[in-house]
Amino acid sequence: MKKQKSFVVFTLLAMMLLSGCARKAVVPDELVGVWTTPTPIYEGCFFEITKEEIIFGAKDGSESNFFIKDLKIQKIPQEEWTLYTISYIVRGFQKYEFPFYYHPASNGVIRFKNKMESVWTKELEE
Repeated sequence: MKKQKSFVVFTLLAMMLLSGCARKAVVPDELVGVWTTPTPIYEGCFFEITKEEIIFGAKDGSESNFFIKDLKIQKIPQEEWTLYTISYIVRGFQKYEFPFYYHPASNGVIRFKNKMESVWTKELEE
């Protein structure tokens, strides 16, 4: 009887652990796409948000892909802006956060939390 209780407890704990690990961030459709800006310091750069990854494109043509671990959403009261924070993992263990403001105008506008003067817009799908 004691072994049976231990097995049930172990099974429940394992299920809770696995369900927590398998949970994925839910990325809203309005964020999905390739984002670019005419700001000169970011010329040739882009970032792309998919349902599962964030991809950063550099001026030299290289790309870095990271799986999205978490997404925090904070509505800004009395405004149409929403603060999103995408968390992603680098090299399997180091967590980074990518915070930005999103506004739904004109197919969507993104401004980085630390660089509000740069306006990023979503490329239209062909």
